Amino acid sequence: MNGMTKEKPNIRQIMPLVSRSFAPGTGKEMIETIPDPEERKMAAAEYCLFSGKAEEAAALAEPFLTHPDPALCLSAHIVYCISGVTLGRVDEAQRILEALETLVVEKSAPVTGDYCADVVRVLLHLPEKRPEKLDAIPSSLPEGARFFLCYVKALREYLRGEYGKAEGIAAAALTLSENRYPIPAIYLHVISTISLMRRERLEEAIGHFAAAWELALPDELFSPFGEHYVLLSGLNKKLIKPELQEKYQEISKYADRYFSNWITIHNSHTGQQVAPGLTKMESTVATLFSRGWSVKEIAHHLGVSNNTVKQHLSETYQKLGVNRREQLRDFLLR
Repeated sequence: MNGMTKEKPNIRQIMPLVSRSFAPGTGKEMIETIPDPEERKMAAAEYCLFSGKAEEAAALAEPFLTHPDPALCLSAHIVYCISGVTLGRVDEAQRILEALETLVVEKSAPVTGDYCADVVRVLLHLPEKRPEKLDAIPSSLPEGARFFLCYVKALREYLRGEYGKAEGIAAAALTLSENRYPIPAIYLHVISTISLMRRERLEEAIGHFAAAWELALPDELFSPFGEHYVLLSGLNKKLIKPELQEKYQEISKYADRYFSNWITIHNSHTGQQVAPGLTKMESTVATLFSRGWSVKEIAHHLGVSNNTVKQHLSETYQKLGVNRREQLRDFLLR
């Protein structure tokens, strides 16, 4: 994270929306100020991706998959792949990920195709092919993109079970960035939330969740909450639903689509059987139960009855063919 001081001027930026700073609520207006029309379209594709409009994101990104400019081409592959998973186009997403892996870009490009491919793999909770490459954050990237890569590094530590390291990376990045880049900041607050929850520091976790929501709401950048719905373990429902029913429903519907399709690509890549046949609510209940929460605690946390929790657990046990709390861990996200 050294040297995060300047953005590169007068050149097209990879992931131009992620890479730019803007005040919450001004995302669309900021995009319109981007002078380059093609970079502006790519930023619009990102906006659609992070606001849960995957169909529009894919449509905007697709023409740039063969663009000669490396920043636009790499950005298009990332947006199109993640959108494809959300839309259930798993085979197409897999094809784009493989294309990104072997994509040849000019030497002046800030990163390589295989580097971006490993970034996408971490975002999808898949094993990287060259994990040592992600240890360093290229200084050639714009500052906003580097802060987003801090989130990727934190997520990688989380997936390894290093929750303290994950929270530490996110905390350092948030201190340096001061929320100047809303999209990276939202993701950094989200990874802080789930890391702190695993460390049983609930009040701090709620604080980070609230900070992420405060940044996301003005521009309706809800995808991070849907992508991490299960790992957020009920905070979506508890903290958003009472006040903003329609917004919660948007996130819940997005999570339903994303979760089932993510399971397909995750399990086919890893050979594991994470959440086979489980709904997102069953997976959420089972995740909390496997961590030692009682039925009463889960019911209070999710705002449902004890009987509802018991019913979800019964159906989960039946689907997974298990009969003990400890056996659930083999089938769940960490």
